[in-house]
Amino acid sequence: MPLDRSTPPPLRPDLLDLPPYVAVEPVDSIAARLGIDPTDVLKLDANENPFGVLPAVREAIAQANYAVYPDPAQARLRRAIAAYVGAPVERIVVGAGSDELIELTLRALVAPGQHVLTCSPTFGMYRFLADVHRLELDLVERREDFSLDLDAVLPRITDDTALIVLPTPNNPTGNALSEAELEALLATGVTVVLDEAYAEFKGDSFIPWMEDHPRLIVLRTFSKWAGLAGLRVGFGVLPEPVADLLLRIKQPYSVNLTGEVGALAALEHLDDYHAQLDLLRGVRRDLSAALAETSWIRPYPSEGNFLLCEVEGGDGAALYGALAQQGVFVRFFADHPRLSSTIRISMPRPDQLPTLLERLRAAAAACGLV
Repeated sequence: MPLDRSTPPPLRPDLLDLPPYVAVEPVDSIAARLGIDPTDVLKLDANENPFGVLPAVREAIAQANYAVYPDPAQARLRRAIAAYVGAPVERIVVGAGSDELIELTLRALVAPGQHVLTCSPTFGMYRFLADVHRLELDLVERREDFSLDLDAVLPRITDDTALIVLPTPNNPTGNALSEAELEALLATGVTVVLDEAYAEFKGDSFIPWMEDHPRLIVLRTFSKWAGLAGLRVGFGVLPEPVADLLLRIKQPYSVNLTGEVGALAALEHLDDYHAQLDLLRGVRRDLSAALAETSWIRPYPSEGNFLLCEVEGGDGAALYGALAQQGVFVRFFADHPRLSSTIRISMPRPDQLPTLLERLRAAAAACGLV
């Protein structure tokens, strides 16, 4: 029987019902829709570095030769990262953002029929990638204060659990995993993947633990602290056999030349970034203190560059919309019932903090919160 060539090719039916990953809408698009001048916007919805790209990094990028392919092994960048985090270069794998490293790890370590465990609410990429690869994802709810509920987690671990994947600090809640909690998870014998996208804001890392724990994997990124979100550069620190496999199965040019040059330049200017990190931690402290004095919003403790805030007696969606009308774009998570009364605010520059507080008060008044 001849094939029907008059219609588009058939699609995989198991993928047709998958929900897409919900990413932030571009500023220009939101501003145009709301009739707001993009230059008057405070973009605080994606946990980016509000200082932008360092001039020295921008200059390095401008001088690169883009007529040639980048190094498929990212050898120079891997050596620089190894020196930065204090790990052997053989354990370093670089990818197009930590998202690629999450996907590669799932592909390499989770066989059909095995499960991945994580704790909700958390970073939505874990569910998205598990769904795309048709992997079983076990979601364990966090406690009311969003801390890890080990009493609920440990009984859910079975012989079919291949990975435990957790961000620390957790996104979007901001709380970090404790040493005792990690010890308990590693004691199960299951491989633990820590997503440390915000480690620089917390000020430490579990990478040194890898010497004594061969089933620990740590993922990091240049997107947040280094202001390179648009270049998509992340890396993993993995046991050598896992790193070797990932290097063999990953796309060789997934890290483009711009990303490679930008990341290398960032690592050459760490003093400048440390100064920015100090300022942003100060903003986090001051914003949290200012919001804690109000009667209508309550910030949760955070060790990231963002604050998850509970809208007291109100609706997170309403405050999110009112802030957008004020030109302040924050994050609202409509897909998780426990987050429906919250908004997440990325840290602005210190000079932007008074404007943010003023517009927060105006938005709260517009919602009838004050």
